[in-house]
Amino acid sequence: MSVFNRSYREYKGEIKGRFFKIWSIATQTFRVQFSGKKIIFLLILCNLPVISFTLMLIFSAIFFPAFVREFFLGGLGGVDATMYTIINFSFNPGLIFLPIVFICALNSGTIANDKKNNSLALYFSRPITRIDYAIGKALSVYMVSSFVTFVPWFVFLVTFNLLEGVSGLAIKTVIMTYLSTFASGFLIVFFMGSIVLYFSSISKQSVLGGILSILVLFLPSLVASLIAEFIEADWIQYFSIALIIVAAVFLIFGSPSTSMFGMNFFESTLSGGVAITLMITIGIIFLLMTINRLYREEVS
Repeated sequence: MSVFNRSYREYKGEIKGRFFKIWSIATQTFRVQFSGKKIIFLLILCNLPVISFTLMLIFSAIFFPAFVREFFLGGLGGVDATMYTIINFSFNPGLIFLPIVFICALNSGTIANDKKNNSLALYFSRPITRIDYAIGKALSVYMVSSFVTFVPWFVFLVTFNLLEGVSGLAIKTVIMTYLSTFASGFLIVFFMGSIVLYFSSISKQSVLGGILSILVLFLPSLVASLIAEFIEADWIQYFSIALIIVAAVFLIFGSPSTSMFGMNFFESTLSGGVAITLMITIGIIFLLMTINRLYREEVS
């Protein structure tokens, strides 16, 4: 409304603070990105590994109660080893493509759509700094990405604890498992989400940003596996997104014993400390690159 219009009235109310503005940007973007019936199908598809484990746990507890304790507690070695095994299974080189597609597809339009619709001019015409805008958008990306990390993992953990029960010394293990799950999920969504956010900021086309994000997150793993066929070197494995995620999660969970019925299937051979450092460093770099790009953005 023009200030020269007779019906214009100067706003006399309280102006919300900085954190309210950031949270408003995050929640509004989350609602836009997470709307549509196709999202439900994609959500179920990309969470199939965790959904399968959860359903197996529920139906086994109903029809074969003894199997649950024998398999999850006896075979895998406890709730911490079970949760690590599920994360490992979800982000192994063969299945990591599913969460990558979900995170990239849903978040590729986070900034690109604002540029396409010229909404950036509306945002920056208000008392909103570009770094606050970037933080709000980053939070929305992390919130969306949590639906292939935090949300299904915590659903499984709660289901597991309700069916198995918690008592005595096991309480400490359960609490540490919840904290480790949260830390692992946050590290993954920060790492992947920051990369997707940057590619969403480089173009007005969300499809282009999504494709570039998928290529950057998935191609290194493919190239590393091909090189490993000809060259035997441990450092090559650090180019695999799947392997560094598994190594980081393995360390966060305290290197749990993953011997399934006496056979070690899921122990990571990479340095968890190096993997965590790489993920945090890359995430920070891409987040700073996004902020820098927004400050260079000219709006009219």
